Amino acid sequence: MNSQINISNRTCILLLSFVVLGIYYPVIFATLNSVDDPGMYDYLLNTDNFTLHSIFASGSSNYYRPVLVLSYMMDKYVWGLEISFMHLENVVLHLINTLMVYAIACRYSAQQGIRSEIVAFIVALFFAIHPINTEAVAWIAGRTDLLAGFFLFLSVWLLAQKCRNLMVSALAALCMLIACLAKETAIFFLPAAIILPFFNSENADTKPPLRATLINNLPHVLTFLGAGAVYFFFRTGAFSHSDAGVAQVFNHIGGGESVGLLENTRLVLKAAGFYLKKLFFPFPLNFAITHVSDLYIPLGFLVFVVALLLMSRRTIIAFLFACAAAIGSSALMIPLLKQTWTPLAERYMYIPLAFFLMGLVFEIYRFGKQIRYQPLLTGVVASVVFIAIYGTTSRAILWQDNLALYQDTLRKSPDFIVAQNEIANALYARGRNKEADAIVTSLQLPAELNNRQYGFMSKADERIKNGDFIGARAIVNQALTDPGKHEVELLEKVLEIDKFQLMAKKSTALELYPGSVKTLTRLIDLTAAPFYSYRLGIVYMQAGERQKALTAFTTVVRTAPPTAYYRAPAEKLAKELAK
Repeated sequence: MNSQINISNRTCILLLSFVVLGIYYPVIFATLNSVDDPGMYDYLLNTDNFTLHSIFASGSSNYYRPVLVLSYMMDKYVWGLEISFMHLENVVLHLINTLMVYAIACRYSAQQGIRSEIVAFIVALFFAIHPINTEAVAWIAGRTDLLAGFFLFLSVWLLAQKCRNLMVSALAALCMLIACLAKETAIFFLPAAIILPFFNSENADTKPPLRATLINNLPHVLTFLGAGAVYFFFRTGAFSHSDAGVAQVFNHIGGGESVGLLENTRLVLKAAGFYLKKLFFPFPLNFAITHVSDLYIPLGFLVFVVALLLMSRRTIIAFLFACAAAIGSSALMIPLLKQTWTPLAERYMYIPLAFFLMGLVFEIYRFGKQIRYQPLLTGVVASVVFIAIYGTTSRAILWQDNLALYQDTLRKSPDFIVAQNEIANALYARGRNKEADAIVTSLQLPAELNNRQYGFMSKADERIKNGDFIGARAIVNQALTDPGKHEVELLEKVLEIDKFQLMAKKSTALELYPGSVKTLTRLIDLTAAPFYSYRLGIVYMQAGERQKALTAFTTVVRTAPPTAYYRAPAEKLAKELAK
């Protein structure tokens, strides 16, 4: 790693751009991933109108990501929801983030007396090609990590100035706030931002006392604390009831769940050790990491010990590792909360990886700048680059095809039932119905399986295709006994079964009336969507309940956006019923 190699900023930017666009070029031809992407796509397709208030004043499940929703709205009105452009947007965001990492590394390199841009270039290159980032880039739903990463990197770039003032801190805090509005885990950067003033010196003898440092930088600390408070203010206002996500986090931190504090500690240590291994050696890459060996617990313990030792150094390198640890700690909570479809995921390391690489490369440079080590380091860097490019490119190609991706997932996580369900969905999409039916019929859905509701819906779909509507309804009713975050999807599946029953003349509208009213009323309670009020009004009309239908249509006229396609019919029907 010869820091005396002369390379201009323009050359670095061009090389990094060429590498990112070249490696991730196959992603542009990928389809929608069958997990999350179709639901998001259908929502955008059927959203006729939106306001900033509706985006920033409402949360979904335990998520509050208005900046992410804004990016999807841009996809709708700028790209027309063209899937290839949505993938291209992810690739471009990764390129921008790579250049931001390069800019941050350049600033910190200069502060450490490194005159050449080659060290910063190597940091950005490793970030650009690291295989662990493929999931965040190739998955449209993974854009949340890319957006949060951009604003956090911008925040750190501002803070990396040698001389900071209150205006710089305010702008950096604003960037952190926007990052939190793209993905809530960005709030874990707050502790790192607060302690930054204590990590400015490379010379232990020149470090000012902690008390004096705190007093001199109190405006900086208060500014970031204020940004954090604003985020929680927005988040609290977005949920009509209590914020279940935050409450669950504190419940697990305190060991409030039945597993207890000791078991939580074991899970956290195991996850920490596993993610550290992934940062150094990401293979095998897996979209569904469900189980991790207890052998990672000692490595996880080592992570915490090293983190504490680094805190005492108060150097720039230590601060970079502190950033990686702070943001990465959010991923350690996921196995405890059980809110996502897998307890561990490669995309959770997208942002921490950038800071980890900066700290690691700077540390290696310190010990390897002697002439005798440079040929060896050059060879190691070249080998790592080759392996990473091959791994990332292969993975990007795999992401083009849902069937191939989930077959790969099932090979690496053979007990992951959701992967079987997605393989069946991919087979259905290709018209290979018999193979898909066989997989769906054999699905086992134990109560402890996270997101098992997807499997129930697939089983119901298989029964619908075979005309067994009673069996399909029974399966969905079983899933509704424990719907989790999927109650709306399950209730919509109930309405879908009713529709097919009517089309097949297996039931009449009058026979389905009580259940339809109950289902639509529950959907209105859950979503407050006026479209369900419109459908409820139609059901009332079919049953001859004119007054109830009038009430439902009046609600639609009062609450539906002016451009909603069902508003005008609802208004017309309300006028006729009022006569």
